[in-house]
Amino acid sequence: MSDQPTNLGLVALPFEVSTTLGKGAIHGPDAVLNELDRLDSFNFDLARDPLRRIPRSTIRPHGPELVDARIQQAVAGRVVGEILDGGGFPICIGGEHTISLGPVRAAHSRNNVGVVQMDAHADLRDTYDGNPLSHACVMRRIIDMGCPTMGVGIRSMSEDEAVYIRDNSLPIVTARDVMADTDWYGKLADLPEHIYLTIDLDYFDPADVPAVGTPEPGGPGWYQSVAFLQHLFATKNVVAADIAELMPGRYDDSSVRLAARLLGLLAGLRFPGTV
Repeated sequence: MSDQPTNLGLVALPFEVSTTLGKGAIHGPDAVLNELDRLDSFNFDLARDPLRRIPRSTIRPHGPELVDARIQQAVAGRVVGEILDGGGFPICIGGEHTISLGPVRAAHSRNNVGVVQMDAHADLRDTYDGNPLSHACVMRRIIDMGCPTMGVGIRSMSEDEAVYIRDNSLPIVTARDVMADTDWYGKLADLPEHIYLTIDLDYFDPADVPAVGTPEPGGPGWYQSVAFLQHLFATKNVVAADIAELMPGRYDDSSVRLAARLLGLLAGLRFPGTV
């Protein structure tokens, strides 16, 4: 949908303060990056190795000792802005889901983006445990920025969130909708051309990705998700993305492997001319 970017910027964001049920997202970036180094990354859906010839860099703008959410957003946003200004495609690796906020702000200030959220949870609370910057509030804060949004795979929310969705006519595609058919793809037409894609790994069925902080039963599988992502990248200009809430070591290595393959898929879809 647009000129291909010139480089891939992987941004490691090991930030974790507000996760509740499970802990360990702070280790997600290192686990994914280490897996990339040993992954046979040929992708059957793309019929090529999406990472082999893409110029890429890995940036670590802060360490795991950073616990101030506002500083974290500023640091992450600055780095993502620099990648965008340099003609690159940033993929941020979390960390808890609040790592999206700085990068979304950076992308929105340059492109007026819509945000596609692949997630089990609505994440639309105004506050959670008195914290407006909780990972349970990330999409509410993104809407506050003026970004149109679309939630995909949603299957958990509070009653207050359900009322907020109804009163604001927010487009939500439930997990059941995802698995039933593809008629809901048309909802993308109401979003802007430029898209920021945020993927909380609890979007997937926990049988596929158990190593997340808040697993929910009944999520979409890999091939349904690949089909949607292929459609999204073919019809919109995805300018940046993130993958969040991996908690390596809780269950098994398959979750880390899926996250690494997902990153490779996103890169391959954004760099379709690289063979």
